[in-house]
Amino acid sequence: MALPVPANGGVFTYRLPDGAVEPGRRVLVPLGRRTATGVILGPARPGRGELRDVLRVLDDKPLLPPDVLQLVRWAAAHYLAPLGLAVRVALPPGIDLREELRGALTPEGEALLDGVQRALLPGRQEAATRTRQLLRALREGRVLRPAQLRALEKRGLVTLTASEARPRVHAPQVELAAAVPGAQPPARSPRQAEVLAWLLARDPAGVPVEELLAAFPGARPHLRKLSARRLVALRTEPAGAARLPDAPWGSAVVRETAAQSAALVELRAALDARGYAPFLLDGVTGSGKTHVYLEAIAHARSQGRGALALVPEIALTPQLAGRFRARFGDDVAVLHSGLTERERLSEWHRVRGGAAGVVVGARSAVFAPVRDLGIVVVDEEHEPSYKQEDRLRYHARDLALVRARDAGAVAVLGSATPSLETLSRAQDGRLRTLRLPERVDGRALPAVEIVDRKTTLRGRGDPALLTPALCEALRRTAARGEQAILYLNKRGHARSLLCRSCGAAVGCPNCSVALVLHRASGVALRCHLCGHEEPPRPCAACGSDDLLPLSAGTERVEEELRALLPAARVARLDRDSAGGPGKAAALLARFARRELDVLIGTQMVAKGHDFPGVTLVGALDADGPLHLPDFRAAERCVQLLAQVAGRAGRGEQPGRVLMQAFRTTEPAVVYAAAHDYHGFAQGELARREALSFPPHARLCALRLQGNVEARVQAAAERLAGRARELQRRGGDPVDVLGPAPAPIARLRGKHRFQLLLRAPEHGAIHRLCRALGEVPLPSGVELAADVDPVALL
Repeated sequence: MALPVPANGGVFTYRLPDGAVEPGRRVLVPLGRRTATGVILGPARPGRGELRDVLRVLDDKPLLPPDVLQLVRWAAAHYLAPLGLAVRVALPPGIDLREELRGALTPEGEALLDGVQRALLPGRQEAATRTRQLLRALREGRVLRPAQLRALEKRGLVTLTASEARPRVHAPQVELAAAVPGAQPPARSPRQAEVLAWLLARDPAGVPVEELLAAFPGARPHLRKLSARRLVALRTEPAGAARLPDAPWGSAVVRETAAQSAALVELRAALDARGYAPFLLDGVTGSGKTHVYLEAIAHARSQGRGALALVPEIALTPQLAGRFRARFGDDVAVLHSGLTERERLSEWHRVRGGAAGVVVGARSAVFAPVRDLGIVVVDEEHEPSYKQEDRLRYHARDLALVRARDAGAVAVLGSATPSLETLSRAQDGRLRTLRLPERVDGRALPAVEIVDRKTTLRGRGDPALLTPALCEALRRTAARGEQAILYLNKRGHARSLLCRSCGAAVGCPNCSVALVLHRASGVALRCHLCGHEEPPRPCAACGSDDLLPLSAGTERVEEELRALLPAARVARLDRDSAGGPGKAAALLARFARRELDVLIGTQMVAKGHDFPGVTLVGALDADGPLHLPDFRAAERCVQLLAQVAGRAGRGEQPGRVLMQAFRTTEPAVVYAAAHDYHGFAQGELARREALSFPPHARLCALRLQGNVEARVQAAAERLAGRARELQRRGGDPVDVLGPAPAPIARLRGKHRFQLLLRAPEHGAIHRLCRALGEVPLPSGVELAADVDPVALL
């Protein structure tokens, strides 16, 4: 049985009183002093010790189908994660049953609160005050955390009772009203007659009561009376497909290019063969990859097989889902964290029940319980956001290939800038390459100019954000009534404040990074890693308040742009402006309807969007990504630049791109400006091979963190020493690099060290990591293994 706890790999054995139950069904079991929701994995071997009984079987049929359970087992083994936590990742949020603990004051607790009994108070004054506060909150009916309640119970101050376990989130229901066939409107109740006549003219299967009440405000009492007279039938059923923002997505008529037709011939043949067939769809920006996805999925659906389409960003999901809905209607389900938990649960149940055969979602949708999977699409497969960075540290692109292989399905990895790992697979023959070398309708790729930012350095050293060339291009674009996108992958107003007196930066107290100045929603200094926030303050090192803002972000771009184009309709798209559910999708929909003239944003604006009105794109800090201490920095830089450049000129008018950079001759910038990603990739692959880095080797990052730096460093050195000792004893050929402080040496109050394991194949890394798992760690030090890491910060 899988339980969402790290102990014992999250796998425990219980006794089923009523005999065997299929794997994939949920059960309620006792776990310590509480209950927990587990998922049955299968029969267990007889073991020692007394087994505890399963309290209740929660599902009539398996919630996780066999193919998803198989995928989860593979992921847990490959990414060295507890199986119990991996199973939890495959389930929708809020589905676990939780019991609610309630506390009642004992006579001792009442006496302590009333000041009569003091013997049970802690010795320290602050602890005694806190105890009284908790007891007072309990008396007033407020909810306390289980840990707080159990601590009070240990001291005899409260007694605890547990309520019936219930799910935290319920799938949304919709109430429907339907006129009973042959019902006659009541003659003496005109209002009831009006409501009934309206229902009789609608769908006989029923209409949402919400819709009826919008047409007849205050009609709820009349509806109840009609139901009591058996003239109207009321019922509830699961809500339908999640709603998407209104936008002109999916309405364009497509004239198929010869390259698209050739790609579809191969994909349809592979679907007809009903075997595993992985493809790389290598197409320039605007070449119509989405059309190829839609037609291939339509062929799979005509065979009665399911489809799964992954996108890297939540902001992209509504746009792609809108196009899929335009083609397949409510057969499409949307799964991503931008939905509310109730919406995600509803969509998940639609997929599990077979009401939706096409799933569009972000990385976690790779675990969606699609029936009879026939095709898996990974759009923008090069994106690092497909990698999960906590708990089960999986890569959705690689899991998509594994799932397609196990299902005997077609897999399509699509990108204009394929990752070097994917290009290497294609060169080795593990992927068949389908090329889309030209844009649809014969449109040209945008003209790209590199603008030197060094010429804009101001006297105090802070460079101008908008160069004269870009300012002039923006004015002309606005005068023509066309749209523009400005890309800067830096949130906030200023990325750091530098003290003019001593040179220190205003830093985060929890992380080894500078605090970012924000002004859009109140002046504040914020840490983008831990969320710490504080008002602006003098320099902590010397007390000076002469602080210089450096490295401007999107908020300042927005300010300068509004000053430059006061009549333009400007919006900003980043995590600060689009943090709530649906906000990013709504803003992109407004831009698609041409209700906005200029969109400023971080990498959220660079990926996959198709806005025909955009004729100008400005990359404000084109060489910025090259400063990161990561061997993938150049690859990531050229991919971002190529993607953001591809947003221009996708309509009738030609596009233009200005890339502002300090290092104008950097290969990543030059190749991106020349639309020659493959030229860059060829040279980068040769460099990676010379240095034995992926894709020519496999990596695993072992990260250690804790509150005491000396303990973390000692643990890292002990782990590295043990790894090298195992190598000397004739173990697998694995290079041990480090340990060293992580580039972000302190994060959320924890000191961080890491070491890298490098080997030709994963097997050697897996064996060494399992051996290192037996090395005892000091108290307070945590170890996490990240197989195939994407970020090394």
